[in-house]
Amino acid sequence: MAKAWIRDRWLKSKAVVDGVETVPTARMRRRVAANPSTADLPDAFKTADYGRGMRWQVCWRADGRQHREGFAVREAAEERAAELNDDLRSGRYVDPRGGRRVLDDLLEPWLADHTGVRPSTIDNYRRHYESMVRPRFGSTCIGDIDERAVKAWVRDLDSGAIRTQRGEPFTKGAIRTAVSKILGSMLRFAVRRKWIPADPTRGVRLPRVPVQRVDPFTLEEVRAIADAAGRLKTPTGRPCGRPMDRLLVLFLASTGMRPGEMAALDVRDLDFTHDMISVSKTMTKAEAGHYRYVQGDTKTVRGRRRLPIPSFLRGELEALCEGRDGGEPLFTSPRGERIIYQQWRLRVFKRAVDAAGVRPDGRRLTLYSLRHTFASVAIMNGADVKTLQDLMGHEDATVTLNTYAAVFADRRDAVSDAVSDAFSRELWVK
Repeated sequence: MAKAWIRDRWLKSKAVVDGVETVPTARMRRRVAANPSTADLPDAFKTADYGRGMRWQVCWRADGRQHREGFAVREAAEERAAELNDDLRSGRYVDPRGGRRVLDDLLEPWLADHTGVRPSTIDNYRRHYESMVRPRFGSTCIGDIDERAVKAWVRDLDSGAIRTQRGEPFTKGAIRTAVSKILGSMLRFAVRRKWIPADPTRGVRLPRVPVQRVDPFTLEEVRAIADAAGRLKTPTGRPCGRPMDRLLVLFLASTGMRPGEMAALDVRDLDFTHDMISVSKTMTKAEAGHYRYVQGDTKTVRGRRRLPIPSFLRGELEALCEGRDGGEPLFTSPRGERIIYQQWRLRVFKRAVDAAGVRPDGRRLTLYSLRHTFASVAIMNGADVKTLQDLMGHEDATVTLNTYAAVFADRRDAVSDAVSDAFSRELWVK
């Protein structure tokens, strides 16, 4: 067990005087304490530091290294040693110099501590830190970041006093991420290393994120977008739309798959014997700060799932896989390489939405709206929360409920009418 001890920097604990090993007497120690320059004692007892600096030194080992702290009076050193021993035994010990580290110095060690985290997530953490955390706390010693400072910062973010580089207020979700997942996580990292005693963000109330708005396409819009994708032309009038582009739109809308999961599919992931699609991978950044993509694990453990092959697409999918090696990418670019959905979104999907004449009408329509379309159609056709959670690959059912709360609410009247009809048939029709 780690333990603190006291060292006399001026006097040796023993010395050889006149050929005899002896220890300093109490009288010698009192004389030294009164005036080291006039104290009468053999030079053999004097250390190299005799009469210089603070006489008493508290020493202890923690975090794999030895620490020292000086005191002029022995009683103060004893009190500090007792305090340290109590903290070391109880696990409350904090490095007295740990709080002097500035927050910027924690960034790289903190990010390196995120083993198994996607490079895209690391990039996202860096962006939030640079735009929201560093301007306020980057050069601040972590021991000086207290709850009041954090609350003032959150107030400024939430009120719009602190804005993005484009002059826009930060969203509630971005504020929660910056406080809890960035600053709070960094300070908890410091707590685990005994640099500070506690995380000052723990008692800070965060702005409530409004219920997520989900904007799906209608089925008519999906069909129009898919048809338009297959008939796209270049500015010079040359056809560039492919049957695969049409299939891709319908595939995303009828499976609810994430775009990254779709792009990571290989031919062997489609099991036509059992009419199932194996979803176990997604396209992710190869490393933080770069834009080369590789196959990686899905977003969540529950994201690894098996989905039914949409029956109305079975024939087209079989034709797509016919004669191809199982390890080949299922969906490809015009050059035959694995599709990069971010590029496909700009090159095909956005143009197809415009060509189909689909108008937002106040909706926020994105490629992810195809996934929301699947969820909305499933809910309106009776899917329960647990089933939808499994189909969407959500880690927790609360994610499903929070995301599609409004869609589930739209079914209240239909559910109430169905229950009423059931009671009517059973109790009064007879």
